[in-house]
Formats: sequence, structure tokens, C-alpha cells
Amino acid sequence: MEDKKEDIQPVLAVEHKTKFIWSPKGMILALEIGLCLIVIICKAVSFGCFLWSPIIELVWAIIIFIVYGMDLQIQIFRWTDFFRAITGSLILLITSLICINWAWKIPGEVAGSIFGLMAAAVFGYDTFTILKYIKELKEQGSAGNVIFF
Repeated sequence: MEDKKEDIQPVLAVEHKTKFIWSPKGMILALEIGLCLIVIICKAVSFGCFLWSPIIELVWAIIIFIVYGMDLQIQIFRWTDFFRAITGSLILLITSLICINWAWKIPGEVAGSIFGLMAAAVFGYDTFTILKYIKELKEQGSAGNVIFF
């Protein structure tokens, strides 16, 4: 049987769309989404404090994942991703430390807060990689006139 170009094309289209998942940025975003889901589950089961922070960060991480996965990047988007990562790191760090202090007797809340601290570390690493990427682009001169809001 002869392979035709039409038979191979759908496989290549699927491969192109799933290629982002295996990139370093895709793995970081997938880890952020997974850790936020674990934090939400742990805090929801224990009726814990500050359930809104991992939910907000989960939604933002999913939106960023979709935008990167579909190659919809625009110039200002790098800064949006940077602010998402840095605010996610700070919010999850602060709320997790507060929740560990308030509800240290509730095992689900402690587990959720520990996973929240791990998620804060991953968001912090993402912030570092984004900032390094922006700096490399600026040194190459391809960043152009980026407006810093």
C-alpha cells in the first residue's frame, strides 16, 4: 500500500499541537496546573482558608497554556505571563504560610498549604525563566519597544 501525503497530514497536525506540551514551558505550565488542582482539592476537602488563590492561579495557568499551545503569542503577552507568574508565586506563598499558621491541626489544610508552597516555588521558577527569556530577547534586539506597564 502506498502512503499518500493526505494520510500523514492529520498525524502531523496533531503532533504540531501536542509539541508544546513536551517543551520546557509546557511542562512548567502543566506542573503549575497540576499543583494548583491538588491544592484546590486538599483545601476544599478540609474546608480550608483562602481557596480563591489557587483557583485564580489555575484559571490563569490554563489560559496561558492555551495561548502558548495555539501559538497566539503577541509582544505584550510575555509581560502578562511574567506578571501572572510573579503574582502567583507571591500570592500562593503568602496564603500558604498564613493557612499553615491558622489551621495547623487540620491535616488536609496542612497538605494543601505544603502543595501551595511547592506551587509557589514552581511559579517562582517560571518567573525566573520568563525574565531570562525577556532579557535574552532584549539583548538580541528583537524585543523592540516593549511598554512596561
